[in-house]
Amino acid sequence: TGDRQRRSQIRQEPADGKDLTLHTQWIGRMIRWHHPPRRSMHLQLRALGGALLLAIAATSAQSTDFRVHPYVQNPTTDSMTVIWFSNSDTPGQLSVRGEGPPGDTTLVSTPIRAAALAYSAWEDTTHFAGAAPAPPFRHRVRLTGLEPATSYAYEVNQGASRFTATFTTAPPTYRPIRFIAYADCETEPESTGNMTKWPTAAAPDRTYLLDQTTGYAENLAAIAARRPDFIAIAGDLVESGGEQRDWDEFWRHNTNERGDRSLAGRVPIFASPGNHEYFEGPPLGYRQPGSARAIGHFRSYFEFPDNQAADPEHKGRYYRIDYGPITLIALDVANDSPHQSDRDTNFHLLGENDPGGGRAPAFGPGSAQYAWLETQLADARNTSAFTFVFFHHIPYSVGPHGWPPGSLDLGYDLQSGVPVRALTPLFMHYGVDAVLAGHDEIWERSEIAGTEIGDDGEKKPHTLHFYDIGIGGDGLRAPEPGLVNPHQQFLAHTDAPEVWRDGVLVDGGKHYGHLEVDILPGASGGWLAILKPVYILPLVAGDGTFLGGERRLYDDIVTLRSAPR
Repeated sequence: TGDRQRRSQIRQEPADGKDLTLHTQWIGRMIRWHHPPRRSMHLQLRALGGALLLAIAATSAQSTDFRVHPYVQNPTTDSMTVIWFSNSDTPGQLSVRGEGPPGDTTLVSTPIRAAALAYSAWEDTTHFAGAAPAPPFRHRVRLTGLEPATSYAYEVNQGASRFTATFTTAPPTYRPIRFIAYADCETEPESTGNMTKWPTAAAPDRTYLLDQTTGYAENLAAIAARRPDFIAIAGDLVESGGEQRDWDEFWRHNTNERGDRSLAGRVPIFASPGNHEYFEGPPLGYRQPGSARAIGHFRSYFEFPDNQAADPEHKGRYYRIDYGPITLIALDVANDSPHQSDRDTNFHLLGENDPGGGRAPAFGPGSAQYAWLETQLADARNTSAFTFVFFHHIPYSVGPHGWPPGSLDLGYDLQSGVPVRALTPLFMHYGVDAVLAGHDEIWERSEIAGTEIGDDGEKKPHTLHFYDIGIGGDGLRAPEPGLVNPHQQFLAHTDAPEVWRDGVLVDGGKHYGHLEVDILPGASGGWLAILKPVYILPLVAGDGTFLGGERRLYDDIVTLRSAPR
């Protein structure tokens, strides 16, 4: 116990984009983490990305007992939840087997109509000619009495359909882990064929080499190949939280009828809500009750640890996970009050403290979420090697949401991330290691230097890292002219220049990608957190033929150290 010490923070920038092999005592673990040669990685990603795209198309076309294939949620050292959605109210069967307890077990699910997942009236009329499918039935089975860090095979039988996959329980605190984080995939059917803008100063209207559907699929293929313990998505999972078609698209990407190709069927996903999860789409947008219906989709799909919130509507919107040596805290920063003030992150949305508002929780000082956060941070400092916080609105940025909140005609922003800076003193006080966010869809890392204050009042220097990881699969924006971020340490737009050879992009540039974090044992009983910025380089032939994606690293690897406890 006691305060952690992180006196040494080393930035390593390897030129060849390869991992550092550390700590031979964990060689078995590292074998599966080591980067394959670039050519073999390209072939793997091409195969995986192609399989994901084929799976998306196949799942769209086929009729199955599953509306959403099974996926795993809310892992602990001794439990796991399996969720799936069916077209009928027929109970399903979940069978699990593994080397540890509880042995071979079969449980029967209780189907419950997921009314919150109904297609909106606008969708029904516009896309289904008045014949949209009825809401599906939700199946949820909690498996308990499992062994830590143990793999289990599971099988779900739903009607005539069968799904098989494996999952692994969370490890004890002394085991290394890997997790991957990204934001802003913003799935929707319209992403297919839609190339996002990919601006440069010379070509402000240039479009990207891939459409958003392919870009996201290639990103997920790279993630799957790295076999993370869990995935964290910092908001804007879908384009419109209230459009069921957009959620259908999200799960087509992340699940699959084949368990060995189902990322979410094997790896738990943690998510925090972004502004798009509160956006219903036509006709109400952020207005009530449309916004409340939109966030209902998010809350129906995911199961997260209980935050003990007094308002039951706040459960699942912010929460804490303890996984191996780390603590991960999710926040909901989609709104604060007073409405349209310098504390508000969304001038369109009315939250819990606004007249006529919905239940979007406030996050600033004096709110219930803020008090909860401080309690969690104080405890995590004494129990975990590292603390990570993730939410949607990046507080420090040169993207469009880096302007202060206010009217657009005055040069401000209606959905600014600047109000979230109110949390920085709290993060600094309790020694948070890194904040992972999105919203501006621009890969950027910032550092804030300050002072961590221990439980005994001891003060020590601390550096807090802020990441905009909003390059999951939607936009690839340029920095705003005239906007300066004095805390910026790395910006892909300027610090990773494109390298072209004979008309073919061979390195650098802004691309879809994610942050990969390895937590490894360090010297003398301490721990290392190695944060690796990953981008997926599209390999395109001279004639424009897409050959596949290749995993690359930006030259901004950050290594954090935690002293023994």
